[in-house]
Amino acid sequence: MNRLGLGRTVARITLPLTLTLLPACQTTAPPPPPAVSGLPSGPERPFRSGRGWVVTVQKPDGTKPFCKAMRTPGGPSEGGLTMTFRTAAEESGFVLTGTSQPITPGDRYELTASFDQGAKVTLTGRGLPDGGLYVTVPSKSYLDELDPFARNRRVAFRSATLGELGGMALTGTSWAINASDECRILNAEG
Repeated sequence: MNRLGLGRTVARITLPLTLTLLPACQTTAPPPPPAVSGLPSGPERPFRSGRGWVVTVQKPDGTKPFCKAMRTPGGPSEGGLTMTFRTAAEESGFVLTGTSQPITPGDRYELTASFDQGAKVTLTGRGLPDGGLYVTVPSKSYLDELDPFARNRRVAFRSATLGELGGMALTGTSWAINASDECRILNAEG
C-alpha cells in the first residue's frame, strides 16, 4: 500500500471515530444561567408622608442608601396595579406590581403608559422575581421622565408582549415623585 492510500485509510477511520467520541468527552452540562436578582432592600426609616404616600430611606447592607415612596396602607387602591417609586444616586424609577399578566424574571418588556389626558410614554421594564416590573430612568432626569405621572389623573399600562397590564389612579403621585427625589438628594447622593 502506498503512502497516499494509507493516509486516506487512516483519515477514513479516525475522522468518524473522532466525531463519534467527541460528544462523550463533553461530560459536564453547561452552567445554569445566573439567578435573576430582585431589588435590594434593607432597614428603613421614615422620611416624609403625605397625600396618601409614605417616603422612606432604606440602607441595604454593603450598598448605598435609596429612597422609596409607596402608598400608605389603607390608602386609595383599586385592587389592581400598584406603583412604588425608587430613587438612588445613579438610577431611579418605579416598580409596578399586581399586573394582570405573568412576568418572567429577568426578561425585558416594552411598555406603553397611556394617560387620561391623551399623552403616551414608552418605557422599558425588567421582570423581577416577585412578579413585578422595574422601570428605570437616570436619576438626573427622574423628574422630567416621570412628569406625565405627576400631571395626569389615571394611567393604563400595556405591553406588546403581555397585552393589557392594568390601570391605576395617580392620586398624590406628584407629591410622591417630588418627595422621593428630595429624599434622594438629601440621603442617597453622598
